[in-house]
Amino acid sequence: MEKLRILLLSSAHPQEPTYFRAFSFGKYLTKLGHRTSLIVTSGKKSFCVARKSIDGVDVFILPRMHVRGHRVSEPSLLGQSLRIVSRSLTQTLLNCVMADISDFDILHSFDAAAPQNAIPTLMCKILRLLRGHSRKILVDWDDLWGTGGLLSKTTYSRLKLLCRSVDFLEKRMLLSADAVTVLNETLGKRALCIGVRPEKMSVIPNGANVDLIKPFDMFDAREKLGLPLKNIIYAVIGHLEDESFKLLMRVHKKAVKCHPDSTLLLVRPLRHHADFVKSPEMIRNVILVEGWQPYEKLILYYAASNVLLLPMQDNSWNRTRTPLRLYDYLSAGRPIVSTCLPEIAKVIRACGLLAIPGDPDDFGEKVLTLIENPDSRREMGRRGRELVVDRYSWQIRTRQLEKVYSRFL
Repeated sequence: MEKLRILLLSSAHPQEPTYFRAFSFGKYLTKLGHRTSLIVTSGKKSFCVARKSIDGVDVFILPRMHVRGHRVSEPSLLGQSLRIVSRSLTQTLLNCVMADISDFDILHSFDAAAPQNAIPTLMCKILRLLRGHSRKILVDWDDLWGTGGLLSKTTYSRLKLLCRSVDFLEKRMLLSADAVTVLNETLGKRALCIGVRPEKMSVIPNGANVDLIKPFDMFDAREKLGLPLKNIIYAVIGHLEDESFKLLMRVHKKAVKCHPDSTLLLVRPLRHHADFVKSPEMIRNVILVEGWQPYEKLILYYAASNVLLLPMQDNSWNRTRTPLRLYDYLSAGRPIVSTCLPEIAKVIRACGLLAIPGDPDDFGEKVLTLIENPDSRREMGRRGRELVVDRYSWQIRTRQLEKVYSRFL
C-alpha cells in the first residue's frame, strides 16, 4: 500500500500501558515504511514540548503542569477534581494546537474517553469538513472508562457530572470516527451496542514485545537482581486491585505452609499495599520492589520468576481488559496463573492455569500445582512463548492495523 503520514494521539505518559500500545504500533508502522508521529504527555512536571526520535517514531512529549501526589495528605476530592480539570484543559489546548499544525493522512486517537484527546479529535473532524481535507480519523478503544468502567472503581465515582461527561465523550468518540479499533471482542460487542457499525470496527488486540522480552536464564537474572537463587519465586509485575491483593496474601500464606522456600515477588505494588507488607504482621518470604522500574529491569524480573501471576477481580471493567503484561508474561516463557476472565482465558488456556474468580483456595491450588511440577512449568512456558511469536507479536498486530488503514483510505 502507499506510504502514509500517521499521527497517533494519546494523553498517556511513557509509563502507562496505552503509551506502549500506541508507541508499539508507531514503531512497527515506521518499519513498514510509513511516517509516524506520536503525541503523548510527560510523566513528570515540565513546561515545554520535547521532541525525540525513538525507533524511528517522531515523539512529541507535551508538558505536564501538575503531577499526581503520593502523600497521604492529598487534597480533598473536590481539590483533586479541580486539579484534573485544570490539567485536562491545559492538555486539551496543547493537543488541539499540535493536531491542527500536524501534517497527516490518518489521525489515530487513543484514550477514547479522555477529553484532552476527544476534543482535539472532534475538532479535527470539524476542520476536515470546513477545509475539505481527506484526512481519516480513527479511534482506538482499549479500556472501558464510562458506565461500569474504570471511573466507577475510584473515588471519582461520586462525581456524577464527571462520570457522565466521560461516558458521553467515550461514546461520542466511537460514533464520530471513520473507523474504530477495539482491544478485544468484549469491547467490540459494547461498541456495537453503542451504535458503531460492524463494517467500521476492527478488533486489534495488544501485542507481545518478543524482540526484547525473551526466556532469559533464570539464575543469571536472579544474580543481577540479588534475588534468592534456589527459592521458588512467583511474581506479580504491576499494580494490584485491593481485593486481588487480599486474595494474593491468602494464597501466599497457603503456599509457604506447604513449601517454606516459596517466595512472593511484588514489583510496583500500590503504596498502601507496600505499607501493609512492611508492617509487623508481614508475611514471610515476600520481596517488595517499589516504584517505577525501567523496562530493561522489568525484563529481568520476568526472567527471574518460576511462575507469573495475574489475580484480577471479576467485574465489568476487568471483563473488558486484556492487560499488556499478560503478553509480557508469555514472551518471557514462564507459566501463568490467572483469574479466569473471558478475554484472558482465550489467550492462556494452553500455557497457564485459570482460577475461579474470587476464590483464593482455587488460585492457591493452581499455584501449588505449578510449584510442585517443574516439567509442567517448562512445557507451559514453552507453549506460551511459541504462541506469542506465532500469533501475538506487535509485528503481526501492526500488519493487521495497516490493513485497517488501507480499507478506509
